[in-house]
Amino acid sequence: MTVRVNKQPFNLREKLSELERPIGLKGSELMKSETAQDARDLVSAGRKNIIINGAMRVAQRGTSGSGTGYKSVDRIHIATYTTNVTFSQGSITSGEPYNKGFRNYGRMTNTSASTASGNYREIDYKVEARDLANSGWVINDGGSYATFSAWVRSSVTQKFFMYIRSIGGTTKSYTFGFETIANTWVKIEHTIPGDSTLGVNNDNSMGMLIRFVVDYGANFTGSSCTEEVWRVTGSDYTPDSNGTWAATAGATFDITGLQLEVGKNATEFEHRLYGEELALCQRYYWQQENFLWLYSLDVNHGYVRCNIFHPVEMRAVPTVTGTFNTAGSSNGFQSITRKHTIPYVNGPGSNLVDIQNGKWEAEL
Repeated sequence: MTVRVNKQPFNLREKLSELERPIGLKGSELMKSETAQDARDLVSAGRKNIIINGAMRVAQRGTSGSGTGYKSVDRIHIATYTTNVTFSQGSITSGEPYNKGFRNYGRMTNTSASTASGNYREIDYKVEARDLANSGWVINDGGSYATFSAWVRSSVTQKFFMYIRSIGGTTKSYTFGFETIANTWVKIEHTIPGDSTLGVNNDNSMGMLIRFVVDYGANFTGSSCTEEVWRVTGSDYTPDSNGTWAATAGATFDITGLQLEVGKNATEFEHRLYGEELALCQRYYWQQENFLWLYSLDVNHGYVRCNIFHPVEMRAVPTVTGTFNTAGSSNGFQSITRKHTIPYVNGPGSNLVDIQNGKWEAEL
């Protein structure tokens, strides 16, 4: 029995030319991936951003504050030599990076022009060590990389610097600079290699500091600072700056879209659900205002107690501040990472406790 198969003719030269169509460097690398994991690593698929609240959406403490400390946007710490700056949460309503999904930014404002040698104005993010240890970045391997990206905007044109400081192993810093154009959002991207002397603990301590240097006086800058290498920090944390921002009263410096991810590529920002981002922030800080809580009677110890359960388990035993108005007299409190207990010794009195502006903080 004979079977005949007919196939439409095709142009062999045309088919061969298709093999030469450019697919780009990353496309070529992707085609060479031997496993699914290799491909995922190349495109940074899956959960990736080590930074919490990088889009500046959550601001439990309020929209503005001044001086040193956690003042407004959650997880963003401000350091300054005096109360000469404010930090606030602002809104993005159009343009770029609005079209990338960003609706908020954090802003440092210079309230007092000064270029004194002892000045410093910094915006910090502190990475919990176990988040870094479990990220997949083998930080003590020079062939392992992480990439930092962010959107920045300054009201003045200037070259700024930032550095990444590793706390585990030998404490070293990695400094790099970036240019800004007045009142224009600019995206910065920088790939950071590991270093054999670095290390990271798998615990709840600080594992890394990410610092935007908005202003450093001459005491903290100089030619001994080499960019884009891990080095033990001396007195020069960054190269010299022209100081335009520091000399301009009312100058502003804005940030959003902070992302630190494993690999050599800066991928699109990982936008998380607001509720998820809020819960991640509450591991370090949360607050309760104008709430009435029921007492429960402790018959074994002769007093009543109010148990306040944290919305999530906190990083460490929190520091508690605020106003607690009750009918009994306070006998101190007990606090753990999951709940806060307030005992009272004067008997039940009222069976309610009025909590005004209670704040629980376990920041790094």
